[in-house]
Amino acid sequence: MVQTRLQSNGYTLIEVIVAVAIFTAMLAFGAMALNQTLMQYKTLAEKGFSFWDYAKVIWLDKSIASTTDYYVYTTTQGWFPYFIGNNKGFSYVSLSAFAGDSPVVAWVIKEEENEGKQSLIYYELPVITKDYEKINDDFIFEKYKNGYSYQIIRNAKSIDFQYYGYDVVKRKYEWSSDFDSKLKKNLPTAIMITYETEEGQNRLILKVNTNSLGKLYYNEIYKR
Repeated sequence: MVQTRLQSNGYTLIEVIVAVAIFTAMLAFGAMALNQTLMQYKTLAEKGFSFWDYAKVIWLDKSIASTTDYYVYTTTQGWFPYFIGNNKGFSYVSLSAFAGDSPVVAWVIKEEENEGKQSLIYYELPVITKDYEKINDDFIFEKYKNGYSYQIIRNAKSIDFQYYGYDVVKRKYEWSSDFDSKLKKNLPTAIMITYETEEGQNRLILKVNTNSLGKLYYNEIYKR
């Protein structure tokens, strides 16, 4: 009876062989995954890859995708969703703040560095209930630099901007070097940032998710 009880509580040879096989397979798969990860890291490191740089670009994409129809008013142009862009950079209102939870006015601006190099800097301030004049003053007097900021691109030979959107005069979508929603009564559909570094030319295409041609008629309905 004692011998039978001991045998029932132990492991058979087949069970031991299966367990060892499973354990060996798990180690092999783990080693393969680790080796692949190390190879990918080595490749990215050779290309000068920075995880933090990549994360900042991802966050910028999220911020621009969350651009909202923040309507502002001027006596000459009436109501329009805030956005302004040219070859120096662009500004918009986003629901996705980098620091905090409140909607922000964001500025993405090209700035000069030493030795003729350029950098792309992101700035943000809480929008609260700012009108067009206050937002414009924040830019003119560089108050935006008092808020949160981070560097997106550094040591670039050149940085250029293009905006894809609807032209009310030509009645078609097209790329242009500037986009002022005060005149277009609309937000751009996409923003393209082209920059050149020592490694070559790079391109970021960022999509604005909130958009509708219906907003073109907003000023006609609510004009004062």
